[in-house]
Amino acid sequence: MKKILLPFIFLFSFAASGQHEADNWYFGTFAGLNFFNGPPAVISGSAMATNEGCATISDNNGNLLFYTDGITVWNRSHQVMP
Repeated sequence: MKKILLPFIFLFSFAASGQHEADNWYFGTFAGLNFFNGPPAVISGSAMATNEGCATISDNNGNLLFYTDGITVWNRSHQVMP
């Protein structure tokens, strides 16, 4: 069973590495990081200031779609979404 499972896990982990939905992180007080290429790069322009939970969603190419503090949702242009 281990001989069958090990190659499957290896192939699955290799295929999953090409997705970039979590490359952008917005958090804290106007802070952000991008993990797309190499070490994290600072992102400027965030409109969010929060001390608690937040979420950031990007598309499969790593382009920011929106981010939220759980109350307000901002789009990729950092404008409040209705």
